[in-house]
Amino acid sequence: MGGLSTDLTALRSSISLGPARIKNRVFVAPHTTNFGDAGRNLVTRRHLDYHRERARGGAGLIITEGIRVHPTSLRRLGIHAYDDEALAGLSALADVVHAEDTALFAQILHTGRHSGDDHAGSWGAGPAPWSTGAHSPHVMNAFDLDTVIAGFAAAAARVVEAGFDGLELHIGHGHLLQQFLSPLTNDRSDGYGGSFERRARLAREALIAVVDAVAGRAAVGLRLSADEFQPGGLGPDDVVRIVEHLRDAAPINFLHVSHSAYIGAASLSTQMADMSYGRAPFRHLPARFKREFPDVPVLAICRIDNLETGASMIEAGEADLVGYARAHIAEPALTLSTSPRHCIACNQGCNANLEAITPITCTVNPAVGQERTWLAAEAERPEPRSVLVVGAGPAGLEAATTAARRGHRVVLADSRAEPGGALPDVTLIRSGFGLLLSDLLTELDAGTVVRRFGTEVTAATVAELAPDVVVLATGSATRPGDALTLPGGPPVLELTDVVRRPESAGATTLVLDELGSWEAFALAEQLAARGTAVRLVTPLGSMAPRITVYSRLGLAERLRAGGVRIFTMHRAAHADGTTVTLTHTVDGSEQTLTGVDTIVHVRPARARAALLDDLAAAGWTGQVHLVGDAFAPRTVQEAVYEGRAAGLAIGSPASTEGLSMRPPYDLVTA
Repeated sequence: MGGLSTDLTALRSSISLGPARIKNRVFVAPHTTNFGDAGRNLVTRRHLDYHRERARGGAGLIITEGIRVHPTSLRRLGIHAYDDEALAGLSALADVVHAEDTALFAQILHTGRHSGDDHAGSWGAGPAPWSTGAHSPHVMNAFDLDTVIAGFAAAAARVVEAGFDGLELHIGHGHLLQQFLSPLTNDRSDGYGGSFERRARLAREALIAVVDAVAGRAAVGLRLSADEFQPGGLGPDDVVRIVEHLRDAAPINFLHVSHSAYIGAASLSTQMADMSYGRAPFRHLPARFKREFPDVPVLAICRIDNLETGASMIEAGEADLVGYARAHIAEPALTLSTSPRHCIACNQGCNANLEAITPITCTVNPAVGQERTWLAAEAERPEPRSVLVVGAGPAGLEAATTAARRGHRVVLADSRAEPGGALPDVTLIRSGFGLLLSDLLTELDAGTVVRRFGTEVTAATVAELAPDVVVLATGSATRPGDALTLPGGPPVLELTDVVRRPESAGATTLVLDELGSWEAFALAEQLAARGTAVRLVTPLGSMAPRITVYSRLGLAERLRAGGVRIFTMHRAAHADGTTVTLTHTVDGSEQTLTGVDTIVHVRPARARAALLDDLAAAGWTGQVHLVGDAFAPRTVQEAVYEGRAAGLAIGSPASTEGLSMRPPYDLVTA
C-alpha cells in the first residue's frame, strides 16, 4: 500500500475529470449538512458561507451533499434540483465556489426506502424496511420508475445550467439505485429484478438519461459502494461488473469509490467510520477499481483524515484524488494550514446531528454552520484585558489560547501538574481524543499563555493575580456519595479508576450504565478485549441511546464479538457475595447474575463551580465566564465551543452576540 509520506507533492498537480479541470488532488467529499431551507429545501446562506470557507481553504473540488431528484427523497433540511425554484441558490453556490478557483460538482440521488416523509411514505425497490421498526416503503411501479429516471435527467440539466462543473450519479450507500442493484433489497419479478441485467436496468437507464441531459457540458461520474459488507450483498467483484455494464451504456468520467449500505446493521457504521476503525481502513477498495479501470480517474474517501495519508495513496497508484469530508468539517483550510485542527472521528457534531435532522456542527470546530458569525467575532478588535482561566481541560485550553490570540494577557491555572483535564483519561478508552489533546497543546505552546499548574486556585489566588476576567473551566466530577451501594456484594469501582487501571476490574465485571453514551460502552469494549467477561446493565430502554446510530451499529457488532452481555431496562437491586440480582424497571421481574467480581458504576457527574460562589463571598469584582462542564456536565463538544466563545467575547464590544453563549456573571461590590 505504500508508507506514509510527508511529501505532499502528489496532491498539488492538476487533473481533468472529463471537461472539468481540478487544480489539485484534494476534494471536499459530499456530506449532508442539514443547512437547507426548511419546507422549501433550497440552498441557504449557511451553505454559501460554509462552502466558501472550504474553497478558500485550498480544496481543488467540492462535491455537494446529495441533491434530491424527487420530493419522495427529501428530508426536512435537505436540498433539491427537481424544479426551477432551486436554480437561484444552486447558481449562487457555484459562483461562491468558483470565485476561489475551486471546481464544484453535484451529487444527485434518490435515497429510496430510508428517506422521505413518514407521513407521505418513501419509495423502494421492494417492501422491506431499511431497519427493524422502520416504515415499509412503497414498492415502485412502472409510473414511479419513469418519474425517477426523468427526475435524474432534469436534476442533472439543472445543476449544469446553474454553472456546476460536473456531477456524480449516486448508485451506492444503499440508496435507491443500489437498492435495485443489490440482491439483498431487490426481490422484484418484473423487468427491474431477478437477473443481473434487470437489477442493473434502473441505474443504466438513469445514467443514460443523465449523460444525454448533460450533453458533454460537464463531467459525469458514479458514486458507488464497492462493498456492502453484508452476507449475500454486493462485493467488489459484483460492483466491478456493474461498472463495466454501465460503461458499455454511456461514458463515465470518474469513479468515486465508497462502500457500505444504509441498512440497520454494522455495514452502516463503515460508511462514516469512527475512531474505532483506524485511519484509511478501506483504501484497498479504490485501489481495486484503479487497477480494474486504469483509464478512469478514481476518487477515494473515508477516514483518510490527513494530507500525508492521501498523498501516499496517490503515490501508490491507489487513487487519483482523495476526499476529506469530516476532515474538512474540522478544518476548512485543510489544504493550506500548517497547523490544522484534526478530525477525531468522534461522529458527534456531524453524524449525531444528521440522525437528529439538525444542522451539523463539529466537536473540534465550533464555527461549522455559523462561519459568518464566528468570522465576524474573530475580526473584532477587543479591548485588552487580564484574564485568568481556571482549569486546563478542553474548555480552559480553548478559552486561554483564543483569548491570548486576541491580545489579552492570559494566565492558565490548574491544580493538576499537567494540562488536559479529563482528556488524558478519555484517550485511554477512545484513542481519537488524543488528536484533540495534541492539537490543543500545540496551540497552547504556540501562544503567549502563562501557565500556573500544580496549585489549587482559590479566591485568595484570584485576589493575588487580580485579573479583569475569570474563566471557570473547572470541569465536573462524580460524587462518591452518589455511587451504588450493594451491601454484601462485589466492590463498586469508579469509572476513572478502572480506565486508568483496567487490571483492577475482576474476571467478571458488571458495568452499570446510567448515561447511555460512550463512557460505559468504550470501557466495556476495552475490558472485553482484555478477556474480561462483561455484563452491561442499564435502566435505559435501549443500548447506548446517546451514541449515534452510525457508530452504535458497529459498536454492537464488536460488543457481540467480545462476548459482552447487555441488559436494558434493568437495575442492580441487591447482592449476595458474587451474585447480583437485577430488577426489571417496568414489570419488576428479577434475574440473577452469578460470579460477578466487580461493579463499575457509570453515572452523572456534578459541575465543579464552587469558586464562583467563593469569589462572590470574598467580594471580588469582575466578570466570570462559566464554561464547559463547570456550567453543566456535557461532552467535549460543548466544552470546546464554550471555551472558544468565551475567549472571543472577552473585551469585545459585541460580547457574546450571535455566538449562542451565555453572558458572563458580573460580580460587583455589594
